[in-house]
Amino acid sequence: MAPPNSAHTARPSKSENKQWIPEWRDVRDTAIGRSDGLAAAPPQLTMAKIGLILVTLTIWRAAIGVASEVWARIGVVEPWPEEIDQLSLLRYSVRWDSGWYLTIARDGYQHVTGEQSSIAFFPLFPMSIRFLDHLLPGSDVLAGLILVHIALLAALSYIYKLVQIDYPDVVAWRTLFFTLMFPASFFFSALYTESLLLLGFAGTLYHARRGQWLLAGAFGIFTGLTKLIGIVLVIPVAMEVIRQQAISRENLRPLIGAALTPLGAVGYLAWIQIRYGDFREYFEAQSNWLRETFSLEPFVLLVNVLMRNPPELYPYPANITAIHDMFTVMDMGTLILFLAAGVYLWLRVRPSYGALVLAGALVPALSGTPLALTRFMAILFPVFILLATIKSEPVRLGLSIVFGMGLIFITYLFVNGLWAG
Repeated sequence: MAPPNSAHTARPSKSENKQWIPEWRDVRDTAIGRSDGLAAAPPQLTMAKIGLILVTLTIWRAAIGVASEVWARIGVVEPWPEEIDQLSLLRYSVRWDSGWYLTIARDGYQHVTGEQSSIAFFPLFPMSIRFLDHLLPGSDVLAGLILVHIALLAALSYIYKLVQIDYPDVVAWRTLFFTLMFPASFFFSALYTESLLLLGFAGTLYHARRGQWLLAGAFGIFTGLTKLIGIVLVIPVAMEVIRQQAISRENLRPLIGAALTPLGAVGYLAWIQIRYGDFREYFEAQSNWLRETFSLEPFVLLVNVLMRNPPELYPYPANITAIHDMFTVMDMGTLILFLAAGVYLWLRVRPSYGALVLAGALVPALSGTPLALTRFMAILFPVFILLATIKSEPVRLGLSIVFGMGLIFITYLFVNGLWAG
């Protein structure tokens, strides 16, 4: 028999050699092993940690600003309108959908059947811009960007607290890092809804994990008023209610919280019904951006591209998209990876996390177009928790480099007025 300290007994096991796998097994009793599913009280988010999150966010935002200035000095393909161009550094955050939100904030909703219409955009973001613009000096663009970055800081704080329920501090910080480095995270810095959606998703899931059902429902309403995708939050909240065995005759808060979650989205559709006589006008407006109620066309498009049988017309804007095939593969490839991650999260981590990712990915994927799918994936932060738990430092470094290059590329496209997502 070999001595206890021999090389034979020190040989690593197969599982120890697989350093690339996420370290879920290290938290078996928290993330996937608790019978009731109710989260223990997480460490408090101190002012010092909030300060560090703010510093991280500031560095990230400054880097995007520097990259934007560099690209602009090289030369901009599509100049801004004069009104936006005179805003100096703020102009780098205003393109595409930003114009719709500013128009709603300034003039309210307008709708003409059969044409692209502002009713395709939910009200919370533009109405909040209007409100802040009355309170703050400067332009409505400045008010909107202040709102976006406050929401992003709050979202990152919620994600940090949520991750700390199950994992050590280092995993929480890595999660924030991957969230900010994901290529489409650029839109967290732009005059878009992504920061508000990230806050809504993170806040809803955190309060559901903590068994704070009314707060979870309130965040669900907030998210649903921001974009239709917020309606999917009812699924992870309901799953947390079941997992935590929270239903009882004496306590109706879990059911009330779950029921509140979709009311923001439902409320906006009800307003359209009252204002325009048919809530389906919203979906009609979406069809002018090639979005349908249900379609597998994005998957068909991907197969055709991979089989070198591309269509004559792509859904991407023809005159401002550099390489249509590349965008098809990028958007659909990102979608497929997120769907795979969602399945893993459901089976091996926590069902509510997987449900959030799967529902959040499938709803836009089945809308009939791959347009902006990479951007839509940016808010599905449980996937970044998964990346944060990868043990291998070289793998994490490789992902960081790829993400960073993608983020610079998206910044280039957006600043130049080319299709960016």
